[in-house]
Formats: sequence, C-alpha cells, structure tokens
Amino acid sequence: SDSMVSGDVSCEPLPMTMAPPPIAPYWAPSMPPPSPYWQSIISPGAPLPPAVPSAAPPPPLSLPQPSPTPPPLPPPITPAPAFHEGPPEKCPGSVELDGYGRVSIIPTGWGGAPEGARIGSVQVTDGKLLVPHMDGRAYFADRCTGRYNHSEYIGLNLLNKRLEFVTDLVGAGCGCNAAFYLVSMKQNPRKSTCFDYYCDANDVCGVSCDEIDIMEANQHAFHSTLHTLYDHSGIGGGYGGGSTWNGPRDFTSEEFGPGARCIDTEKPFKVAAEFPTDSQGNLRAMQVTISQLDSQCDVSIKVEGYKGNVQLTESLKRGMTPVFSYWRSADMLWMDGEGQDHQGPCH
Repeated sequence: SDSMVSGDVSCEPLPMTMAPPPIAPYWAPSMPPPSPYWQSIISPGAPLPPAVPSAAPPPPLSLPQPSPTPPPLPPPITPAPAFHEGPPEKCPGSVELDGYGRVSIIPTGWGGAPEGARIGSVQVTDGKLLVPHMDGRAYFADRCTGRYNHSEYIGLNLLNKRLEFVTDLVGAGCGCNAAFYLVSMKQNPRKSTCFDYYCDANDVCGVSCDEIDIMEANQHAFHSTLHTLYDHSGIGGGYGGGSTWNGPRDFTSEEFGPGARCIDTEKPFKVAAEFPTDSQGNLRAMQVTISQLDSQCDVSIKVEGYKGNVQLTESLKRGMTPVFSYWRSADMLWMDGEGQDHQGPCH
C-alpha cells in the first residue's frame, strides 16, 4: 500500500511526554490524537544522579536542663532558589525528569538553520508532554536562558541504570524517524553549524561526538544503535532496514507494527533501556525492552560486543545529554526498508 512506501512520506506531528513511570494507562488522556509522543524517563529504582544516602537515625531524645537564659533562635532556613524559565518566545517549557529533577527543554533554531535545513517547533504541554513537530529537535538542560550554553545541558550517567519512557508513534509512517538518544553535547565547546553545540556520530552539524540511539523508529520499524564519534554506522539491533543488504531482524512485523500481536503501534508502548557493565566497570551492552499495556508478549534488543564500549563508558561517566527529534526522508530505507530478504516493512 502507499503507506508502506518510504518514498511517499506521510508523517503526522510528533509529541512526547515526561512523567514518573505511569501505572495505567501509559498515555496522557488529554493528548490529542493522532500524535506520537514519549512519556517518562528514569525509572524509580535507578535515580540520576545517585541519591544522597539517608541520614542516620536521630539519637534518643534527652530533655535539656532548665536554663535561666533562653538559647538564641536558629537562623532562618534559606529556601532553594525557584526554578525559572527564560523568555517564553524561546523557551517552550520544562518537565519533571523522574530520578533527576526539573529540566528545561532547549529547541534548536535560535541561531537560524544551516543552509538548506528546516527547523520545526517543539512544544511542552502540562509539564510532561513533549511535542516535536516535523524537523523539530530539542535537548534537556538545567535551565533555559534563551542563549545556548553547552555547560547548561544535563549529563546523565546511565551505567548500571535503567531509563524508561512511553511513546505513541501513531502517524509516523514509512520514511519518518522519531528519535530519542544521548550525545556528548555537554562536553562539546564548539557551537557547530547549528549554533547550539549539537554534535553526533554522523557529523550532522559539523561536530562529531559519541552517540547512543535508544530509539529511532516509526510505526513499522525500530532501531537501537551504539556509535563512537567517527563510527557512522555503529552497531545496532531492532527490526527493519536494508536494500541490497538486510537490517536487523530481532523481531518481525507480526510482533511489532500496526495491529501486531506483541507491540501494536496504533497504541502507546513503553521502551526500557538498560546499560549493564562488566567486571571492569565498562559498558557491556545496551538492552532495550519494548512492552505494551495488556499485551502478552514483549520484544527486546541486545546490542553487545561493540568495539567502542570502553569509549562509550567514559562518555557516560562524564554525562550524556538526552535529545529528541522528528524528521523524515524519501530514503529512510536504512531504517525501515524491506532488505534483500524482503522481510523489512517498507519499500
């Protein structure tokens, strides 16, 4: 059918939600269909940064001896500074990142676009729903001032931790790419051709850095990939992709896709990514599990044995910045193509 042809790209506006991992349902009831979105991020059992150790129990109560002079009053407690957003025409809003705290959403585009590039808007609704429209891209930061500053992007160390989110990709057809990933932006001092310090493993804005793709997906395909800064292809898993070659086949269209028996992409679903380490403390694998409310089966991806795991370990220790984006191409066959085996979803 036409909807399965990458060259005939049809991509609805894409949303995303941030909140503590939900019980049920996974999606915000106020979310307008048919927009895809992400919901939630670090799981409760694995806070970022590590939680402060609990204080020791107080000593047994002892009554003070009477004193003719009352003790001086303690100084008043200074409250923590309030969380402030920058100018609303530039700063779309903030979300509560469970396990970390409140983060601002920083969109690309304040400095203009590179020649030939398009920039889409990004919305934040109800403090948890993130909506990148087509060609939108945004970053997580500790504050939004209306001016790009790489040191203000947050840096997450997810080694031996789990990151969870819920997404609804309805409307993201063949040729669309809804992405959620980590890059080393916080450590990048170069503004790049996008003027916002963006970097990735494909040198999109002229600066390369390590990249961990937790999700690159549409309703028909899903990829998870590890890249060091100059490894454009990386190593990954999932389902979909290929032309004269075959992309990953960790599951099939019967298990993931519109109306599939495990993950029906006509409904929201949850993605959980884990980053276990080996005995030397280096990244051993990225394990991604995709599940859905009321489904009897999950699908999973395990990306291991990557030659760049030691380098990615150091990048995770320094802290990597979450990025979400939504884009399309008439040639997205590397992600959703049918491949030489004709088992992929799009052509």
